Amino acid sequence: MPDALSSTVRMPENGPPPQTFWSRVRARVFRPWMVIFCASYIVLVCLIAVFVPFLATGKPYTCIVPAHHGVPMRRVYPLFRDLTSVSWVLLVVTGALAVQGSCVFFTRRLMPDLRRRRRRVWLAVVTVAAVIASGLIVALHHNRLDATNYRSLAAHEKITHAIFAPIPWGYAAMEPLSKNLINKLPSQRHWLGTDGEGRDVLSRLLWSTRVAMGIGFISQFIALAIGVVVGALTGYFSGMVDILLMRLVEIVESVPLFFLILTFVAIYGRHIFYIMVILGVTGWTGYARLLRGEFLHLRQLDYVTAAQASGLPLWRVLFRHILPNGVTPVLVSASFGLAGAVTIESSLSYLGVGVRPPTPSWGQMLNAAGNPATVFHWWQALGPGMMLFITVLAFNIVGESFRDTLDPRNVNAG
Repeated sequence: MPDALSSTVRMPENGPPPQTFWSRVRARVFRPWMVIFCASYIVLVCLIAVFVPFLATGKPYTCIVPAHHGVPMRRVYPLFRDLTSVSWVLLVVTGALAVQGSCVFFTRRLMPDLRRRRRRVWLAVVTVAAVIASGLIVALHHNRLDATNYRSLAAHEKITHAIFAPIPWGYAAMEPLSKNLINKLPSQRHWLGTDGEGRDVLSRLLWSTRVAMGIGFISQFIALAIGVVVGALTGYFSGMVDILLMRLVEIVESVPLFFLILTFVAIYGRHIFYIMVILGVTGWTGYARLLRGEFLHLRQLDYVTAAQASGLPLWRVLFRHILPNGVTPVLVSASFGLAGAVTIESSLSYLGVGVRPPTPSWGQMLNAAGNPATVFHWWQALGPGMMLFITVLAFNIVGESFRDTLDPRNVNAG
């Protein structure tokens, strides 16, 4: 006997999956080929930032240490043993995103209510598991930072069967300080040449994606978290709450960003964490203003009045009923904020107040390329310059596509 409820649980196999608002938006946003290319580039850069320890490093994946001094021959895994806590956390987060993406893919043909419930359950489970795993890694894992020159050991046959990464150079690994290996032009050994300290430019270029994407996403996440709370409170309430919080917005906007960063660098030194936090706690004002305008409009609608009359708590009215309908312009603005954060970090590194060497950054690499008026090494500036240009352009194009699609005044969005 066929299941009478099967037609209400799952769509027919040959039928189209149920359409939701965000699925229609996604189909319209990624219709132009340029947007598809830019989104693919952003995903590729993010994957490089996560997996760069496996792409550009002087440590082999695995090797065999011959027997010596009574110690038997053994196989070791230097690369996996020496992964830092940051690398492990990024791998955990990427795995959680992959699991959640698989859940979204395999539940796309379910009816909307059942699909929404299952995705929420999976999101909660995956988020809790990722947070617990990340916390354990930060608390229990210790960075070894092994500085052994495995290439030299392999050349002298002190290790055998070594499998190195595609680019067998770390971002701080230096060639022997001989004249022909400093500021060397691109070659088969170093595809983008070397810099003034004999370091491989391609390796540093790939490692710098982690700095750019990390500062961009983390700083905007902090800005969004603060901006959403302040914008929701200022838009929902009126009177003294709105006046006080908007004065706070104006005070934060009046603080000069570069002067604030220079002050922190002078007191606490150059650290990537300070740049992330400063960009986050000073970049939320635009999000707060956008969300305030949306809440001022949405709080007058009937469904908000019904939610208030039903006795729902304030946080549920704000963040469960109003916020999902008013957060769209903020998310569109966040894509432009990512491009701005990457540009600011590169500018700071170019001026010498960004990340601390030898950690690579696109701005720092541009500065190290020299002055075109005196001595300029073009191969050192080509890679970071193109990466910075394409990354900012990609974020802006994707953001403009979202804006054009979600703008109700754009008659061509459909």
